[in-house]
Amino acid sequence: MKRNLHVFIIILTMLIATSMLFAANLTSLRPNHGGGSATNLRPVNWIETDSGLPEGIGIGQISVGMNDQTALWAGAIDATGAIADQFTRSTDSGQTWTSGTFNAGTGLSMLFAIDDMVCWAVFNTGADQGLYKTTDGGVTWVNMNAGYGGASFANVIHFFNDNDGFAQGDPVGGYYELYTTTDGGDSWTRVPEENIPAPTTGEYGITGNYDSVDDNIWFGTNQGRIFYSTDKGYTWNATLTPFGATTVVNATFADADYGIAYRSYLDMGIEPAINVTTDGGVTWTNVNVSGDMYARYFSYVPGTTSTFVGSSSELGFEGASYSEDGGYTWITLNSGVAIQATAFLDSETGWAGNWAGSTGGGMYIFDGNLNVITGEVAGTVTDLDEGFGIEGAIVTLGTSTTTTDENGDYSMILEVGTYTLTCEIDGYEIYTMDDVLIEEDQTTTVDFQMQNLYLPPQNLTYTLTAPNVILQWNAPAGAVGFTGYRVYRDDVMLEEITAMLFIDPNVPAGTHIYYITAMYGTHESVHSNEIEVIMGTGSNPNLLPIVSKLEGNHPNPFNPTTEIDYSVSNTGHVTIDIFNVKGELVKTLVNREVDAGTHSATWLGDDNSGRSVTSGIYFYKMRAGGRYTNTRKMILLK
Repeated sequence: MKRNLHVFIIILTMLIATSMLFAANLTSLRPNHGGGSATNLRPVNWIETDSGLPEGIGIGQISVGMNDQTALWAGAIDATGAIADQFTRSTDSGQTWTSGTFNAGTGLSMLFAIDDMVCWAVFNTGADQGLYKTTDGGVTWVNMNAGYGGASFANVIHFFNDNDGFAQGDPVGGYYELYTTTDGGDSWTRVPEENIPAPTTGEYGITGNYDSVDDNIWFGTNQGRIFYSTDKGYTWNATLTPFGATTVVNATFADADYGIAYRSYLDMGIEPAINVTTDGGVTWTNVNVSGDMYARYFSYVPGTTSTFVGSSSELGFEGASYSEDGGYTWITLNSGVAIQATAFLDSETGWAGNWAGSTGGGMYIFDGNLNVITGEVAGTVTDLDEGFGIEGAIVTLGTSTTTTDENGDYSMILEVGTYTLTCEIDGYEIYTMDDVLIEEDQTTTVDFQMQNLYLPPQNLTYTLTAPNVILQWNAPAGAVGFTGYRVYRDDVMLEEITAMLFIDPNVPAGTHIYYITAMYGTHESVHSNEIEVIMGTGSNPNLLPIVSKLEGNHPNPFNPTTEIDYSVSNTGHVTIDIFNVKGELVKTLVNREVDAGTHSATWLGDDNSGRSVTSGIYFYKMRAGGRYTNTRKMILLK
């Protein structure tokens, strides 16, 4: 299949400029993300070279020569995003550039490069608009008299080979002004009206907005339609995309069947989104993407099955990303810096444009590889002491990073290889694991626990002197830097104190839940064990509280047995289960109806099959009465 490289172009003729400079050797930058989001970063460089354009003039389009792929031509825009009616060209694959100006029409729509000396230009303004050609490297440009006039607006030119070509303009005389040529552009014939779907009211095409594969060609409009032809532009059909008739839409194709449609750069400020087709544009479906999709301009990467590059210079969402699965999953190349025109020759060869600075620059050569083999890493991050999932922990492998969700879960797509994993979050020791192996199309599961630096108070107990509740507790074991405590009743903070005793006066009648947290400056620990207190009412205010409470085990550490003390507020069903650090059930110690009162259970260090377990950390969890639950830690040493 022959793919004309011009169609991997991103046009910005009406772009609002958002950035003027692009740092040399720009490596992947990390965006700021909230909890649960994931950003996969591919380590690449954009190596800076001088575009040859004056300061403040940027690159709005890049065209790769149809017959000479070392020849590149680029159209220019000024600092406001308006057409600059200048160009620059390279004869050495983008290493060096020479700029020039047009002795031709005004309002450049696009360029189509043939080789280092021959290039076509489309102009859209005034009576002298139309299709211009240079054969001397841009020194002179000649109007090839395609038929465009003062009422026209020329948008697109494309050549399928040296002889067959196509040009597209907005509707004139009630139908789109489309032309074809079979003699290399020396003469042009307008496509008959009956071969083209009628334009809707107010519909028009967009400058440079088209794509082509083999004999197939597509262009988008300002009213959400994609026009498509399978015979080099002689006959046409049109389909309304799921975006609807109020969206400026463009399309980029990987082959004759598979392509993506997207909101044009003219719809900046509207949420980026894409549709896909698998039948050449006859039908389109919406896609729910994952990852950061920089989605104002797209190009397909030749030589790949379905790799697309997306880029954006929209304020607040500048950057570039790529997808290896046809647009469903996106991996960030860089963020925080505007990427305008891009063109790719293959997965390792590409170019990107920006604005020239006071010391040159403005053009970038891609230094990386988009055709990489990947695998997945996924897991759950939990608190070592309490066993709950940690939300918001930052997990990093290589240059890729993600943030755990509300359950402590994370996942990332990475290039195959061996990585060092690090995880950090305020209040916990930094976790590091070496030699994490990522294998092709496999998921590597890495679950781990983190040590909380902000340890909670221990062994909260109470005494009742109705209507007061007296709370006592122990300081966090081994903690450093704690500054005080917060006392909570029914999830409402009562007071912040430094003592390990608190009297809650005149407690209202009813059932109440108490717990304590430790303060470390402005940081607060997770809470202590909870206690449930029932305060008497009416004629019996001195009714003793009935409390459900899971006490500590003793001894701890232990070998080979330990006693677990607990109490329940009312007769009811109680379970006490023992888990290992992976969260796997080891032993059900209690699972029965228990009378109100204080009880103990003995664990012999065995599992449910009676087999002795290994040394290590274990957790025991009590549930009582359908309301009370608490978990504590113990250590078995052999």
